[in-house]
Amino acid sequence: MNFQGLSKIEDSQFYLDTAIRHSRKIGEAVFRQTSGLQFDRIRKTEIEKLKSCTKVLTEKFGLILKNFPSLDGMSEFYQELVRSTLDYDNIKKSLGALKWASDNISRLSKEFEKRLRRSKDKGEINILMRGYYGRTSSIVKQVDKNLRYLDHARMAMRDYPTIKTDLYTVAITGFPNIGKSTLLSKLTPAKPKIEDYPFTTIGLNQGYSSYGTRKIQFVDTPGVLGRDKKNAIEQQAYLVLKYLANLIVYIIDLTEPYSLKKQEELLKGLREYEKPTIVYLSKSDVLEKKLVDKYKRKYKATISIDEVNKKIEKAIKEYYFEK
Repeated sequence: MNFQGLSKIEDSQFYLDTAIRHSRKIGEAVFRQTSGLQFDRIRKTEIEKLKSCTKVLTEKFGLILKNFPSLDGMSEFYQELVRSTLDYDNIKKSLGALKWASDNISRLSKEFEKRLRRSKDKGEINILMRGYYGRTSSIVKQVDKNLRYLDHARMAMRDYPTIKTDLYTVAITGFPNIGKSTLLSKLTPAKPKIEDYPFTTIGLNQGYSSYGTRKIQFVDTPGVLGRDKKNAIEQQAYLVLKYLANLIVYIIDLTEPYSLKKQEELLKGLREYEKPTIVYLSKSDVLEKKLVDKYKRKYKATISIDEVNKKIEKAIKEYYFEK
């Protein structure tokens, strides 16, 4: 799902000004083009202005409703991402408020159009149009807070990762700065930016590769510290592991930028996801072979990219019941 193309949602005054400005232009054109008695020209002009104002407002609100992501139609990953970063109920309430406003503006327009067609003098027309604009403005202003919240939600959603939720997904995880992005670059053509300091991944890096005829998605998650209180990026990593990952590749760094005890604790914590897991020992080429062999046995781990690829291929076949 791609949220980057969501258009800005303006406040209520913007839509009112746009609608009234457009209706005036329509009115001027209609009055010039209409012949006949002065009163009939005025009445027709005001009816067209009313219809124009209604059309602009209902189309603007309708476009917001059409383009805004359907919360109920999202995958679990995105639904939970919305819940963890925004007020899910407020978004639904705000979208419902726009639908209410659009329906009521349409109803009001039909009511006032009928009354305009039955009007007998210019004074009555002026009273009716003031009534229509006043009541329409009141409706639009009632949803100002909803428009503002939807734009706030739009801005937050633009920072969401674009994840293909229907692809087999391999999540690469572990502590910060232990080689996750490097491994991603070796397993896929992706070229994530890698810096030599902690917390280098500030979002979700992604890459794609093919195993046989199947396209596979790899997600390099930000450093997960195993703490209960997670920042927004760590929350994304947690949701990837919970809802998207079909397979987890967990990296252990034996050079211990973080203690092995803490890295083991995080590995044990991955069991809650009940996902098949491959343990990969990074930076093994700079350590003594005896030490590497010891932990390779202990964690049933792998140290080469070829081995990782073979295990991924095996997991994919098992997932799709292939022989």
